[in-house]
Amino acid sequence: MNNYITNKVLSTFLILQILFVGFISRKPEWIERNYSNGIYPAISRFLRRLLGWIPISIGDILYFLLLLVFLRWVWLLIQTHMSPFKEHLYSLGAFISIVFFAFHLLWGFNYYRLPLHKRIGINSLEYTTEELIKTTQQHINKLNAIHQLIVQNDSNAIEIPYKRRKMYKMASNEYKQLYLDSINLSFKRKSIKSSLLSTPLSYMGFSGYLNPFTSESQVNKKIPKSIFPITSCHEMAHQLGYASEGEANYIGYLACKNSEDMYFRFSGELLAVQHLLYSLAQYDKDLYKENLDKLHFGVLKNIQTNRDFWDSYQNPIEPYFKRFYDAYLKANRQKDGIDSYNAMVGYLVKNKH
Repeated sequence: MNNYITNKVLSTFLILQILFVGFISRKPEWIERNYSNGIYPAISRFLRRLLGWIPISIGDILYFLLLLVFLRWVWLLIQTHMSPFKEHLYSLGAFISIVFFAFHLLWGFNYYRLPLHKRIGINSLEYTTEELIKTTQQHINKLNAIHQLIVQNDSNAIEIPYKRRKMYKMASNEYKQLYLDSINLSFKRKSIKSSLLSTPLSYMGFSGYLNPFTSESQVNKKIPKSIFPITSCHEMAHQLGYASEGEANYIGYLACKNSEDMYFRFSGELLAVQHLLYSLAQYDKDLYKENLDKLHFGVLKNIQTNRDFWDSYQNPIEPYFKRFYDAYLKANRQKDGIDSYNAMVGYLVKNKH
């Protein structure tokens, strides 16, 4: 009976939480001041300090345990033929209520903070075709120049010589003195790890993720090394509380761009150029092809290697994972859903850093 009452109370609390989140999500200034720049940094620092030194992903293990709890609930439901129904319903409600509370307290409210572009004085991220073409050409020139400095031959692909563990440390160092205008993007206590779920992530089409419950940046250890630095820096941007995928892309790009290491700079520019070209293709296929042909042949080899990697993991279920994540993002006020990754283009065009 005690469990029944507890589960009923927690289930009722879930309804109150949903109402509260719906209300507070319409107050981004309050969230920016009191959560994203208030309690969240302290929570994130504590979790990184607590778990960052552990070499394996505690977050992945936590997800596995949560899955076991859910499967146990399903098994009990089958065993008891859903009787008594209310008791099972309240136990599920209690489980969701606890997860919902932990998610928002530990990270989730960052979805509703002030957009980064407003904080740095950009009214809109919209741009003209002419601005996009100019920015694309500028970044193609940067990428080709970095490529030439590394290999001295425009036909050779870039092979990053570092091991994953070293790249994690290097990515962390890039965030020790990182600023965007007056916004401090630096932090020192790292918690970035190779995901234990790298194979499932590959089949789902994801290069990494931030675990909101443990503040661990998780990187898919199977991805090509050319995108390892930018992926690591992207996930660390999420640790700073930038939930928007486009904002995390741009901050990750800045971390790589400002690096003294040429391989990190190459990785950041490679991501930027691919997003710019993708946007250009939406406007004009001929312009896309014209600019694509300006890339060094070795750079095109790196891009093809990345495509081949993802193609090797294509499966009939992947689109459903992408749809689920798209719906998840939209439910958290990311109106562009999975397309929000490409929002970094607006920052590249409008913000000259």
